[in-house]
Amino acid sequence: MICFVASALDRADVDAIYDKSIKPVLRELGIRCTRVDRVEHNDDIDDKIFALMEAADFCIADLTYARPSVYYEAGYMLGRGKPVIYTARNDHFCARDSDPHGNLRVHFDLQMKNIIPWSAATNAFGSKLKR
Repeated sequence: MICFVASALDRADVDAIYDKSIKPVLRELGIRCTRVDRVEHNDDIDDKIFALMEAADFCIADLTYARPSVYYEAGYMLGRGKPVIYTARNDHFCARDSDPHGNLRVHFDLQMKNIIPWSAATNAFGSKLKR
């Protein structure tokens, strides 16, 4: 089984969640995970992302930093009939005056989804992810 992980790239906190929680939990469950920036390739990046999504059985979409590409990739997976598990850093669940553009919150159209919150790469997050 293969999981495509969609997330903000080059962010220390998101990278830590991937390296210390998501990847080890999936490995423990016998699931291989892929994230486009962790796959060596010479392809056009968009083509590689679509190839990884096509090969995947499901997706983990981390909504932290509200990256449009993550929302797009989650929607693509849903459109292909593949399940999506949503995660987000725990401070992304309410609006803030200091964030007028909504870059640090889950957008309204996904707020009703079951989103697994995280604050750091912990065993508690890993346990929630296993469910």
